[in-house]
Amino acid sequence: MRAKGKSVKTSLMSLCMGNVLVACLIIGIVAIISIRTTTTMAVSDYEDAMNNGYNQEIKSQVQSVITILQAEYDKCEAGDLTEEEAKKEAAEIVRAMRYGDAGDGYFWIDDTDYNLVMHPILPDQEGNNRYDLEDQNGVMIIQEIMKVAQSADGGGFNEFYFTKSDGVTVAPKVAYSQIFKPWGWVVSTGNYVDDMQAEMASVENSISSNFAALCVVIAVVAVIMAVISLIISKVYGNRICKPLVKIQDLATRLSDGDLTTPVDVKDGSELGRTADALNVAQANIVELISNISTTSENLAGAIETFNTNFSTMEESIINVSTAVGEIAQNTTTQAQSTTEAADSIENIADGIQTTSNEVDSLADNAKTMQDYSDKSMDALQKLIEVNTKTKTDIDSMYAQTENTNDSVTKISQAATLITEISSQTNLLSLNASIEAARAGEAGKGFAVVAEEIGNLATQSANTATEINDIIKELTGNSEKSMQLMQTMNEAAALQVNTLESTREMFHGLKDALQACVDAVTTITDRISVINAQRDKVTGDIETLNRLATDNAASTEETSAMSAELDGVVKHSSDIVQTLLNDVQILVDNTKQFKL
Repeated sequence: MRAKGKSVKTSLMSLCMGNVLVACLIIGIVAIISIRTTTTMAVSDYEDAMNNGYNQEIKSQVQSVITILQAEYDKCEAGDLTEEEAKKEAAEIVRAMRYGDAGDGYFWIDDTDYNLVMHPILPDQEGNNRYDLEDQNGVMIIQEIMKVAQSADGGGFNEFYFTKSDGVTVAPKVAYSQIFKPWGWVVSTGNYVDDMQAEMASVENSISSNFAALCVVIAVVAVIMAVISLIISKVYGNRICKPLVKIQDLATRLSDGDLTTPVDVKDGSELGRTADALNVAQANIVELISNISTTSENLAGAIETFNTNFSTMEESIINVSTAVGEIAQNTTTQAQSTTEAADSIENIADGIQTTSNEVDSLADNAKTMQDYSDKSMDALQKLIEVNTKTKTDIDSMYAQTENTNDSVTKISQAATLITEISSQTNLLSLNASIEAARAGEAGKGFAVVAEEIGNLATQSANTATEINDIIKELTGNSEKSMQLMQTMNEAAALQVNTLESTREMFHGLKDALQACVDAVTTITDRISVINAQRDKVTGDIETLNRLATDNAASTEETSAMSAELDGVVKHSSDIVQTLLNDVQILVDNTKQFKL
């Protein structure tokens, strides 16, 4: 007995669930890695942008102070204030100036002789020469400030350790310094690195929290997809396996000899057509078995009659033995008739042997039918695997199409951003040009705006580059979709070939059934020959009886002939009895089928 294994339904559900789980795992891992990489790049870009932003901010603030100093200098030049009054008023204005969200940004002023002109945190040191001012790492702070201030650019950045606004804490600082040449003042301000790092750390923590939440969302979505896949695979598993179960029940009934009930599968697919073909095959087998059964019963009746006739012949021979005197005159004619009867019996034996051979051929054809049935089931299993692969490819194509749609959405968003940036850039550029022209020398601050506008234009170029990358991604997704469609076409071709193989197998089954019908026809013909030979033997025996009556006088010779004929009849009776037993076995074999 064949060992019980997993059902087709369980295998299909396991395959679908395995594919979905692997796909969810791969998608989840790729998504998490991609998000993590993007997050890391975003944090890095944010840090760079923050550092640049802080540097640009302090540079812009220093340039604003330079603008104020220029305004005070213009008052002095116009005669509204003396130079001393203008310097004092400018120093106090700068002393009171603050910037930043917490208002902790401040400015200080040194002159080119290294004297501290103004410092809002260290007012007691104003007027001191700070040429030798050194931080904890040996950096000569004021000397370095003067180097960048007196460079060709008229300003620049420095890094050193300095006291914070609380007057106690010493921390690393990035400062920007620029010289106001009319008075020889160098205006400086800066940002403390630990403050920037604290803000960056806060942003990084927020990004990490969002990343963890997104990972949880991906995991939940993967679980939901697995549950949905389980439901879908169960529904389709029932739909596909229900006809298979009915076909399996029919095969079980056929193996038990039950041919009474056909399989009921109402399906337009290959399974439905297979069930219809099996029903036709079952009907043909029922008709064949019925014909064999009828023929076997007729043959059994004929042999029974033949056996009765032999019994009658035996009795007649006994009677002939008592009348030996009358047989002597017709010895020659009796011998000839006996020879013909022997030949007829030999023909009967040949017919029986031919019938046996045809029955063996019928058994071989039945085995051929079983082989084709097994091949049909293998072809059907292969067809199911091809259909499963086609469904997986369709799902992959659907997911790829979704990716393509996402890429198109990204392009739309990037295009909108470029449009907005371009509009703002044009407007800012126009305003900056107008204001710079009106302000004259005092409009240098607007030059900073023009520079920022240039940065916006650079960002627009970067955004255009991102759009090109997205378009490349869209092109790649389209190529993947084409590859998936090619795979589906190959699977469809394989399915057509499998169906063609199944059709050829069922043609072979039809040929085997036709061979069975031909064998039965041959058996019928042989039985007819046997009947004819039986009639001929009967005529010969009647001739013998008639001659026995006429030859009663030849007692001695007729007695010997009677003894010989009695042996022949007994031998024929044994042969007929053997044939009767074989026919009975054939009848019993056909009765095991339920028609």
